[in-house]
Amino acid sequence: MTQPPPPPYGGQQPYVAPPPPPRRRRPSAWWFALGGAMVVGAIVAFIGLLVWTLTGFMDVDARVTADDTPQSVVVGTESDVLLWADPDAPDLDCVVVDASTGSEIRGRAPGGSFTRGVNGREWEGVARYDAGSGRLEVTCPAALGEVEVGPAPAIGSFVGGIFATILIPLVLGGLGLVVLIVTGVLFATGRPRREA
Repeated sequence: MTQPPPPPYGGQQPYVAPPPPPRRRRPSAWWFALGGAMVVGAIVAFIGLLVWTLTGFMDVDARVTADDTPQSVVVGTESDVLLWADPDAPDLDCVVVDASTGSEIRGRAPGGSFTRGVNGREWEGVARYDAGSGRLEVTCPAALGEVEVGPAPAIGSFVGGIFATILIPLVLGGLGLVVLIVTGVLFATGRPRREA
């Protein structure tokens, strides 16, 4: 009588791989909508923050005709006042008086080189004044033509606005792209949501 052959591998059963784990279900399409909304939000935030940052250079409280007579101007008191004139105008000083106290406010250098173009016309910041009570009388020599009076740009808030204009859309758009990529990978490797 013959004996059955011994089991292979010294009595051990052959290795059988476990069945693969079930595939995860695909993510909801709402994840694509969320990622897309974040990317669109980043674009909208960039445009909005850029406009908000640059409006500080475009604000004008009043336009004064330079004719050697005092003209009343009302300005905000939260920042200094900058007088804007034609870049080709002669270097003449305006006289600014606080209408509430009657005292003259001394002008000083603008604190930088400020130029802007509005409606095809160039303007240059020529002198910075304290806003005083906010009610000013501005007298400019006739040689200047016209002078605009507006809030002086604050360098700190401008730099902060530029950083916000870059950083917020970058983070929001980056997160949106990550959501779209991860959702796309999970969607491609997952089983349809209708399967049990």
